[in-house]
Amino acid sequence: MDHDQRVYAFGPRGSGPAAQEPRPANLRVRLLSAVNSMPPLPEALSRLMRMLNSDSISATQVASVIEGDSVLSGSVMKCVNSAYYGVPRRVSSIRHAVTLLGFQTVRNLALAFSMRRMMTGSAASRKLYGSYSRHALATALLTQHAAVRIRGGDIESAFAAGLFHDVGKLLIYTAAPEAVNDILAMAGQTGCSYLEAELEVLETTHAELSAIVLEGWKLPDMICEAARYHHEPQLAPAQADEVCSLAALVHAADLAVNFEGLRTPDGVPHPPQDPAEALSSLGLGGTDLLESFRAEFENLQEMFG
Repeated sequence: MDHDQRVYAFGPRGSGPAAQEPRPANLRVRLLSAVNSMPPLPEALSRLMRMLNSDSISATQVASVIEGDSVLSGSVMKCVNSAYYGVPRRVSSIRHAVTLLGFQTVRNLALAFSMRRMMTGSAASRKLYGSYSRHALATALLTQHAAVRIRGGDIESAFAAGLFHDVGKLLIYTAAPEAVNDILAMAGQTGCSYLEAELEVLETTHAELSAIVLEGWKLPDMICEAARYHHEPQLAPAQADEVCSLAALVHAADLAVNFEGLRTPDGVPHPPQDPAEALSSLGLGGTDLLESFRAEFENLQEMFG
């Protein structure tokens, strides 16, 4: 679907409770143009993700791709030899690391380290990296934990969907930073949601922009659609139940992570929403999910800094 033809849940700009005079610059056009300026996925990561989607793949082949990227190689070796994984003897080869960690863990590590590399390219990105990356990593981890517990949950896509669900916010921070204050002011003054304020100011939302960026990176449709609908999982295409489930998982994880105090650095004026209802609707009530998440996330942060 053409980006200009999308139907937004909150209606066209100017129809909401906080309509303002049109701004002189078309921020939506500027943001859509800026999508092309977003750093691409590292080539090694793109190759790795394509390779790991194959049913016939070996540790040697995966190791060969990782070895072709010195930064990724160093990151994987740092992880496998960290206290977090508790390997009794020092691992000295990428192939051995891949065998010990497993393909899914290698994919997740590659995604997380690649995100960090892409975010350190500009002064604005470096400033935002700390709080943004903590939120992204926490959401990725909790989305995966939730997927594991739900029969039929898409475990393979869960981590990536959680990790990149808010990448559209980075685009806004870097391409239209002046708009962030307008969004916050509108949300604070009118009581509308942050997403509604975005739509009024930008004529789009960070969720929609996230999906467009991920489509440009050629990530699977399921991950793109989960990002697009992570605030409104009930609007995910009804004919694709797996997308709706993944969007709902990211939605619940996002709420829970915000409630834990790991919010993105946008200064949203409203208190975080209690995730209990969203988690319960997925059959994830109780405290054990969050307790296991907290324990693993605390250890995981040491590797990603």
